[in-house]
Amino acid sequence: DLVRSRGLGDVYKRQDYSCDLRSKLLGRIHENDIRELCHMIQCCENHSLTEQLYKLMFDADKRVSDNAAWLFTHLAPAHQRWLYPKCNELMQEAMHTPSETKCRLLLTLLAAQPFREENLRTDFLDFCMSRMTSSGSPTGIRALCMKLSYLQCQLYPELLAEFRSALEMLEEASPLSPALKVARKNILKKMR
Repeated sequence: DLVRSRGLGDVYKRQDYSCDLRSKLLGRIHENDIRELCHMIQCCENHSLTEQLYKLMFDADKRVSDNAAWLFTHLAPAHQRWLYPKCNELMQEAMHTPSETKCRLLLTLLAAQPFREENLRTDFLDFCMSRMTSSGSPTGIRALCMKLSYLQCQLYPELLAEFRSALEMLEEASPLSPALKVARKNILKKMR
């Protein structure tokens, strides 16, 4: 009935893969830990571990919430689709978390979701537009906000025109890093 787990301190767990995810996310997790946890979560057919992991993204402990978001980015697309109905909550958390790491990870998860008119939020679009132009924001967040702004603006031609202007003015405001130049160039190609 018990199976010896590899990694994570040789923890014993039941065949049904129930465990205390929070205790596993309290410390540093490495690539092998990520693989093991992803396997454990994806093997749980009733999504109870996925739900537990989702709740941990809102944990008061920064390490736990950052690790939970990081783990979600490694799950198979089918498990990431489980997040689609949680889009508003993810947007809200991305806009208000003090953790740049968690913000980037949440933006990564949101960038993989389909944007439709019914889940377009002007406060989130404003957040993305503001962060993509903010030279004080990390490059990864700026690039993801650029992509998310495009995904939202493409639903409305008038917003797309405004977004194009913002992209064109972006390089004039301050020199862009190579990563931002590539992100900007790729989005402008898609807009042609």
